[in-house]
Amino acid sequence: MSDQPDQARMTVQMTADDYAEFAAYVYKRPELRRRRYRSHLRFAVLMIVALLAYLIWQTWDGKGPDWGRILPVYFEGLAVGLGILALLALAYEFALPPLVRMNTRRMLKKQPDDLFLGQHRLDFGSEGISDTTATASGRMDWSDIRRVEETPQHLYVILGTLQGVIIPKRGQDAATLEAVRAQLRAHVADTQLAPSA
Repeated sequence: MSDQPDQARMTVQMTADDYAEFAAYVYKRPELRRRRYRSHLRFAVLMIVALLAYLIWQTWDGKGPDWGRILPVYFEGLAVGLGILALLALAYEFALPPLVRMNTRRMLKKQPDDLFLGQHRLDFGSEGISDTTATASGRMDWSDIRRVEETPQHLYVILGTLQGVIIPKRGQDAATLEAVRAQLRAHVADTQLAPSA
């Protein structure tokens, strides 16, 4: 395959902040956001049905429910319940990313791990991405990569809904970043990268 770019290599310094930013980034990705919205919707439907069932049960007099007593209480309870659910959902969307960052940093500071933190040499070749540290090495085959996304500070190689490889761009020259982007474009069908220079 003569149209395949040559191998690319970069050395990066991984920090707890890189992992914290990735955790928050993944949390905000559209597929997880849709999953959370579906969960909120299921909870709202469950609350609507459960509240109605509870009020029918409480007012059942042997002949049927007392709708005159149920409906005002039901709509009042529904308004309060759905209002609280909406506030919690909004708080969840805006308050959780900073908490995710904080917890990720705290976890990595409590248990610093040479496997995750520190210097990593990344080699982008015909078979995949090799990651080598002072104590370990591994490779991700191109076929295991679902998507690649770029932010101003990082390249994220997405392996699954919550998994990925973090590639910090800080300290890299333009030629190295372009060689890495060329490898990613050549091997991964779904890329969201900065345009070529």
